[in-house]
Amino acid sequence: MTNKDTEQKIRQAFSNAVPDIRDSILSDCKTKKGAVIIMTDTNKKTLWARRLAGIAAAFVLLIGGLAGFQIYRANYSVASTVSLDVNPSIEIQVNKKEQVLSVTPRNEDAKIVVGDMDFKGSSLDVTINALIGSMLRNGYLNELANSILISVDSQDPAKSAELKERLASEINAVLQTGTFNGAVLSQTISADSNLRDLADTYGITLGKAQLIQQIIAQNAFYSFEDLVPLSINELNLLTESGNLNLSNVSSLGTASDKAYIGEEKAMELALSHAGVPAESLSEYELELDYEHGTMVYEVEFDCEGFEYDYELDAVTGAILKNQKEATGANTTSSQPHHNPGHTNIVPEHASYIGEAQAREVALSHAGLSADAVTAYQHHLDHEHNTMVYEIEFHCQGFEYDYEIDAYTGAILKHEKDQDDNYIPPQTDSSQHPSDGSGSYIGEARAKEIALSHAGVSVEAIYNYEFDLDDDDGIMIYELKFETESCEYEYEIHAVDGSILKYEWDEKD
Repeated sequence: MTNKDTEQKIRQAFSNAVPDIRDSILSDCKTKKGAVIIMTDTNKKTLWARRLAGIAAAFVLLIGGLAGFQIYRANYSVASTVSLDVNPSIEIQVNKKEQVLSVTPRNEDAKIVVGDMDFKGSSLDVTINALIGSMLRNGYLNELANSILISVDSQDPAKSAELKERLASEINAVLQTGTFNGAVLSQTISADSNLRDLADTYGITLGKAQLIQQIIAQNAFYSFEDLVPLSINELNLLTESGNLNLSNVSSLGTASDKAYIGEEKAMELALSHAGVPAESLSEYELELDYEHGTMVYEVEFDCEGFEYDYELDAVTGAILKNQKEATGANTTSSQPHHNPGHTNIVPEHASYIGEAQAREVALSHAGLSADAVTAYQHHLDHEHNTMVYEIEFHCQGFEYDYEIDAYTGAILKHEKDQDDNYIPPQTDSSQHPSDGSGSYIGEARAKEIALSHAGVSVEAIYNYEFDLDDDDGIMIYELKFETESCEYEYEIHAVDGSILKYEWDEKD
């Protein structure tokens, strides 16, 4: 309402409130002509005018106050919060006009992205384009890690949904570069006190906290603490590979796996190690997973009565675990027939191959000599409806377990796992290798593993400390470092690079 309109309404109110009795007064004057009338001047018209003027003034003040409040609310009140997550995590608060009120970096990488840019008063579209451009320039979005999460938190559900769809489409268009195509995850946020506590505790956005919660709800093997250090691209890969159904999350594009060896190479390495041709498989499963601080490919397949289970480092292709177990479906003529109802009866004319031959079979399969192994154990047992030799031994940081058919010498099951109690040999050249030579992975690699897990860059840390220590017979690298917001401590296996322990605390 303009000032002119307000003045017109006041004039109309004043005119309608004062009665027009001029003609009546003149008529009375003619009738009473000559009579003396003593009149008391109460000035009623003036009184009415003052009262109405006060009411009108109050009305004007009320209208002005409401108008001012609406203007203030439209310009300075937070209407929506938009979160951008890659590994940098950034929160953007906007008013009803989608003008930026504040941009808050939630981690060290986000501070690098925001830099000295001041977005206050800018439009949301301009701000997001500038931030995406900075992520591209600083290498946070590239062909190896192409995923971004956009989350919208608004009191108006319809507005949240509309804003989410629009921004996801705009960001997806920006990420269709000449080098790579992006992958955009988008969601609306249903924030509660628990979600806010998690976001504040781990220094992440509400959007990333909600995404992790949904993944955990679909896969109980994960914990919130395990998934916090992962980038959005890694979380996107876990979601795609595990076929997780995240009902509140929309997806455009496909997460990049170019940082890893890939499913095809993982299958090839597992089959080569097992000595099994691809065409002989009856069924198989392959999935990218996250285990003990490492992205791994889990490969399972069946072939000729045996089930094979492999875990391979997704980056290096190293076989972290392998297992072979009889399924009971092997019907080849080389296996003697055993009656399941009389499993304790030795088949007619059958005899055991003996422990010495069983050990030779196991060592030959492992590619080891008898004098190279330690802690050798064996015993005869009943497994899989037959008699088997169970053989265990250790060698160079690994523990081997075999089950060998006591009649035929066939390997029914075998496992190779890292030996947590292994103490590497100490030599002058490998006491404190800094280049990864000798038996240890080296300080440089240990530092790289810790920083990658923490999700911080080497430029962002200070007060860095490093030591090689013997912890209950296990040689470990102990690393400590700080960022502006957190203090980190890591214990990393000096031989295989696995993260044995990590802690981080927010600074006061």
